[in-house]
Amino acid sequence: MNQRDPEYDRFGPWVIEISDEDPPPPLFVPHLTRPDTPLLQLKIPRKISRRDAHPGMDLYDYMVSLYAEDMVVLERMERQVRERTIRYRDIQYLSLRDELLRGTVHLGVPDGSYDLPYNTVSGDIMRRLASIVCERNLTDHAALPLEVEPVESTELSFYFERLLRDEQAGGSDMRAIAAQPNTALGALEENPLRRFLFGIVDKRLLESLHLSDGRELKIVDRGQPFAYRWQSVYGRRETWIPLTNITSVDWDWGPDEADAAPVKVTVDTRAGAVSWVFTPNNSTLGHYRSFLTAAVAATGR
Repeated sequence: MNQRDPEYDRFGPWVIEISDEDPPPPLFVPHLTRPDTPLLQLKIPRKISRRDAHPGMDLYDYMVSLYAEDMVVLERMERQVRERTIRYRDIQYLSLRDELLRGTVHLGVPDGSYDLPYNTVSGDIMRRLASIVCERNLTDHAALPLEVEPVESTELSFYFERLLRDEQAGGSDMRAIAAQPNTALGALEENPLRRFLFGIVDKRLLESLHLSDGRELKIVDRGQPFAYRWQSVYGRRETWIPLTNITSVDWDWGPDEADAAPVKVTVDTRAGAVSWVFTPNNSTLGHYRSFLTAAVAATGR
């Protein structure tokens, strides 16, 4: 009788927390030399179907161990293992993105950003990973002396309104400091021909919600700034940036600030930049600009 392979028996598209029942994959075991107990330890499976797997196969592409001050990522490279240690204090921003079955945790670090892919059936446990990273990262970032005055979030979809209500109901100190509703770009055009052409393709600026508690910036968006009539948008992205990590903010108003073109807001960090788009007549944009300008000034940059 063939001996059963417990790892193969429990293999699927889901991320698994390491435990006595689910031990580390054999390929990674020789690299687990740290004596301290991790806060969380996960193994992320290969992108293969169950029918393509077999007992004895290397079934996991990543193993992630979160410790008190850093995290260790072990990545399978054929039959080799690449190891990377990332200190929480070096993470300039983190993004968690879901789109249908594809998910990604993006870690923005100065010496080369890192992506952890996963199937969104494991969204809860990857959100737990992101939460630990953000909490540990913020221990090195004090609140800035800023007044976080909330703005009215007008014309947001029910989905985004519910996100805001859930944030507040959970006891969070996060307050909405800017919001961009779904907007047809044709509505911004004064030129009749351009308005007609935009109406045909129905190009839309997608919504986003921007919050802060005085320590970090949290942005929820659709993972892309625009969509057309024929595109279905299922994505969601959450980005966390400690305010003290922002090195500068660029406001691209086009040829002049009276122009009807969308405004691109780019937040720079030592690990690169992240951007969002607003309509030029957005009523929360002035408040957002003042808040981010004050945040950069408060860090002495």
